[in-house]
Amino acid sequence: MPLEDQILQAIKAAMPADAEILVVPGIESLRVGVSWKLNDDPERPNKMSKTISICVSHEAAQDFASASAANQGAAYSRVLAFLSAKLAQFDPKHNAPRYESPPVEQWVINSAVVLG
Repeated sequence: MPLEDQILQAIKAAMPADAEILVVPGIESLRVGVSWKLNDDPERPNKMSKTISICVSHEAAQDFASASAANQGAAYSRVLAFLSAKLAQFDPKHNAPRYESPPVEQWVINSAVVLG
């Protein structure tokens, strides 16, 4: 499975089932935007959560790709644990007006996360 797919699989596993996930490949990193409908405002039924911008550094992606199959499995588990812990502390609610984009919170997956 390609590296991007493996990382996306971990992100999808950690996020709410109804999350919208947008991949933005870049030169220095892979960026993934995640948000979902809040369903907390009857006047704004389509109000989206704060956006989580997940940045996977180029170095972390290379470390993941160059690991053995067993080490990739362990790295996948560490990435999943990192994302799950961040999500547990994340408050998706916000008070941005309907004509403004929701706030963005950035999470970085670097080599320390991948290698443990």
